[in-house]
Amino acid sequence: MTPPISESTVSSHGVDIAVRDHGGNGRAVVLLHGGGRTMDDWRAVVPGLSEAGLRVVTADLRGHGRSGPGPWSWAAAIDDLTAVTAQTGLESPAVAGHSLGGMVAAVWATRHPECPLAVNLDGHTNPTGPFEGIDEDAARRTMRAFLDASLETAGDPALTRLIEEFDALDLLGTYAATRCELVVVSTTGTGVERLLPPEVAEAFAAYRRGFARALTAVAATTPLLTLVDLATDHDVHLEAPDDVARLILDRLT
Repeated sequence: MTPPISESTVSSHGVDIAVRDHGGNGRAVVLLHGGGRTMDDWRAVVPGLSEAGLRVVTADLRGHGRSGPGPWSWAAAIDDLTAVTAQTGLESPAVAGHSLGGMVAAVWATRHPECPLAVNLDGHTNPTGPFEGIDEDAARRTMRAFLDASLETAGDPALTRLIEEFDALDLLGTYAATRCELVVVSTTGTGVERLLPPEVAEAFAAYRRGFARALTAVAATTPLLTLVDLATDHDVHLEAPDDVARLILDRLT
């Protein structure tokens, strides 16, 4: 019998965080969506986890979906996740996230050694280096100009704040500081490059190569860090939900 699904909100320092508890009595896992998306992104992954006996909880990040607005910071996101786990009665849950949510999961892993598993599905900070096979300074200028122009066009203060927080996060250092098992999934599809102007696409491809090299070096000295490549584009949990569910289940069950 499928466990009942319940919807609720939890309070985190005055911000309401929307939560969907898919029920179950097994080990708990919290799933976090990417920037500009909602918890509904996990609809194809949840059944595989629930049917295997896990208790699955999804949540909308602050400023997304049914959650209330609030200034973005990594500390605030971790406070929100803490509120979700406490107020839904989860004890030492695994945390998996896509893109922005994946970076939250990685930061969580630096603070919670009792966490059985953290997963970052293709979550990256601003693509301003390292680069490989291209002039570093020129590539950095190209990517910075593209980001700044995109922010000016959007005219969204919340997005500007988010991009500033991306700049402030040392993602490689975060991976190196993990205190629990952390799986970082990188995608090998080139769908993002096909959407970019040619010079930006060239710089972005060089960033992907450079970051992959640096990430491999970090993994070589970080026993708790595992790297996985999947042949999808960025929305890996939408394109390969069974692979994502299996990746989580193989490590939790």
